[in-house]
Amino acid sequence: MAGETCPYPFLKADPMAMPEEFAWLRDHDPVCPVTLPSGDRAWLVTRYRDVKAVLSDTRFSRDLNRPDAARMNTAIGFGNYGNPFADPPVHTRWRGLVAKAFTPRQVERLRPRVRQIVEELVDRLIATGPPADIMEGLAFPLPITVLCEMIGVPVEDQVRFRGWVHDMLSSELTSDERAQAAVTLIEYSKALTGTRRREPADDLLSRLIQVRDEDDGRLDDDELFITMMTLLVAGYKTTAAQLGKGLLTLFRYPDQLAELVEDPSLMDSAVEELLRYSPPGAGVGITRYATEDLEVGGVVIPKGSTVIVARHSGNRDEEHFPDGETFDVRRPTSNQHLTFGAGPAFCFGAPLARMEMAIALEVLLRRAPQLRLAVPEDEVPWTSDTAAQAPEAVVVAWEPEMAIIGHA
Repeated sequence: MAGETCPYPFLKADPMAMPEEFAWLRDHDPVCPVTLPSGDRAWLVTRYRDVKAVLSDTRFSRDLNRPDAARMNTAIGFGNYGNPFADPPVHTRWRGLVAKAFTPRQVERLRPRVRQIVEELVDRLIATGPPADIMEGLAFPLPITVLCEMIGVPVEDQVRFRGWVHDMLSSELTSDERAQAAVTLIEYSKALTGTRRREPADDLLSRLIQVRDEDDGRLDDDELFITMMTLLVAGYKTTAAQLGKGLLTLFRYPDQLAELVEDPSLMDSAVEELLRYSPPGAGVGITRYATEDLEVGGVVIPKGSTVIVARHSGNRDEEHFPDGETFDVRRPTSNQHLTFGAGPAFCFGAPLARMEMAIALEVLLRRAPQLRLAVPEDEVPWTSDTAAQAPEAVVVAWEPEMAIIGHA
């Protein structure tokens, strides 16, 4: 296999598993040529240090809107096409402005409200009784409610807003239906931006409108909208998928789940381990474009090549993570996984995602300590989107007489 071009992505029967080929490639051919379903050629990077190096090097462009960029298939692009903030200096300016309005301190201020939202959602689950779909009852409503409140969507508009976002990101609707939802969302978001320009409030959108850079520059309306879309896409379904996959992982390893229920102080390390071991998506990888001849892991990748960066594989690299194929909720929180990326494009929403996941799991396991999967694992439905693979429903049960009714 070493030195040969293999077809990619790799097939796998178990949506929770990592493709077996990754482990072999890390040891024998960590930077290898692959052929995509479209027939295009690309380079696959699987080792932790190489994945991190590519993600951190801006000479590997995130802008794949190029005629010679590889495509996953003949119908749709593979990667981040058309992103106006893909690379420096535009990305640097945009990120600098957004960072002023979306600081870790401001995210931390949301903690009491996030906990309140989670407690209320779990109240409803317990009051209704088992079985219950955690995706429908907690994983999806939590992040979109938090985002609506953080952005500043008025309470009376939040149900409609959530519906537009859900439809825009749905893999079950037609392209025309998704496009219509996006158009409606754009129109609403631009109207809301106009309102906040006239009447600022204590919300993220108002702060984004007010931030300036050293040249007294601001985000224009298009930049504001794309920022909101970035938050919605990354912060809604990705967070929901992570929570769903996280629970499925804990159910697959009941000894680890029991440790976490017994010792809630392990929650932070458990969340980091879930992010490392079972991140959202199918592990297909994210893509970069080589703007010049560049060496990765001793291999020269020619200018104009597309590079597929397998973060999921890097997260299992035993050279960096001792016993990396083992799920361990006691793994140190400093495990430096690659789920949120690395380098200049590191996900600025990471603190919020971590907070939501930790609070959701803590409340759920505290109030329903006997939580278990209510259906055979092979009957859990998954989205048809192989790149953004996520459970559609995670139906759980618990002992009603042991559930804690009402929150502290």
